[in-house]
Amino acid sequence: MIAAKINDREKERLALINSYSVLDTLPEKDYDNLTQLAAEICQTPISLITLLDEKRQWFKSHYGLEASETPIEDAFCVHAITGDDTIFITEDARRDERFQDNPLVTGDPNVVFYAGIPLKSTSGLAFGTLCVIDNKPRILTDSQKESLNILSEQVINLLELRKNKLELERAHRKLKKFSKKLEKKVFQRTNQLEIKTIKLELMINDLESFNHICSHDLQEPLRKIQMFISQVSDTEFNNLSEAGKHKLERIDLSAARMRNLIQDLMAYGSTEIIDNSLTNISLKKLVLDVKDVLSEELKEHKTVLRVPKDCEITVRPIQFKQLLFNLFTNAIKFTKKKDRPAIKVSGKVVSGADYPALKLSENTQYSRIEVSDNGIGFDQKYESKIFEIFQRLHNDEEYQGTGIGLAIVKRIVTTHNGQIKVESNLGEGAKFIIFIPLADQIESK
Repeated sequence: MIAAKINDREKERLALINSYSVLDTLPEKDYDNLTQLAAEICQTPISLITLLDEKRQWFKSHYGLEASETPIEDAFCVHAITGDDTIFITEDARRDERFQDNPLVTGDPNVVFYAGIPLKSTSGLAFGTLCVIDNKPRILTDSQKESLNILSEQVINLLELRKNKLELERAHRKLKKFSKKLEKKVFQRTNQLEIKTIKLELMINDLESFNHICSHDLQEPLRKIQMFISQVSDTEFNNLSEAGKHKLERIDLSAARMRNLIQDLMAYGSTEIIDNSLTNISLKKLVLDVKDVLSEELKEHKTVLRVPKDCEITVRPIQFKQLLFNLFTNAIKFTKKKDRPAIKVSGKVVSGADYPALKLSENTQYSRIEVSDNGIGFDQKYESKIFEIFQRLHNDEEYQGTGIGLAIVKRIVTTHNGQIKVESNLGEGAKFIIFIPLADQIESK
């Protein structure tokens, strides 16, 4: 057995692997779909997504093989990532002096054929492989090689999406912590005008970073994934087994879910935009505007939408219509299958002193807005959880979603210096109660 040469950029390669925070994570369907599809296309019993650290090759996904890792000194993939070939192939390892006495050849899983595509970063540094394995000699067609290369690029895109999401979460936590510290110092040393200025600068910087990540760093790899899915469908779909076709369709659905998540993330970030254009407007007028936008959905689900009691509210119309849009679409989504959705919106002017438990300003008048539905409802103990970003009470098989819609609602209410609460019981619908200060009593956040 001949060992592969150590990469001259080994430290950099190991740091790159660690940056994905993926080693020793649980299996994920998106990766497993890719390995099964690779095995189907190449007609091999085994397919792996491997990452190589200092002492082992670890399998993020292993199709047709029980083991989750093997010693690095036995790894065929080391030769794949240290070579110059676009695809590393040995058609019969028993006749290859590099592998003929390798324990993976002489023993289980009795590797004979191996083909591996190096997984490379944008800088060209290889850190793992997408590989297919057989226990008999095999020759790949040009079409199979091209398909394997397309699938390997999708693996890289999944890893990059994972890294970008983790970096976004870390940046958000860091900025939030920094903002709190800075806000405390500012309150001690400056007047109210300076406080607003600093908050605005922090928010704009946060938004610029957030929007760049969402609009480019997340959406560009996603567009490539969808392009590659289309290419595989065009060139290999008829050659796949029924199971392979099913997996390809599942990958396409996963990409669609990711696209919806990115769009919701951008909507979530957009609620931070500073806009002082507060307007006194009829609640019913905003409801009718949203009803017009949702006309097709309301008609399709035979939804009844009523505004029995109108009142004037002081809001940023664009943001508040987004709030109503999210509540209405949620009401439609979470209606029992045999029922027609029924949504009721009403408003009235109240004094903050009437609601001591909410700690509203006693000397301030508020618009009290109720949005109720006849949906499936939820246990009241989850009241605070439903407004947290990415928190969901149902899985995708029951009700699809990203867990961002109600977080957007809560953030819009917060930017209006308001409060929101919800009352619900399982099977009895939900009632969202929103308090927004009237007229010039709102201060921009």
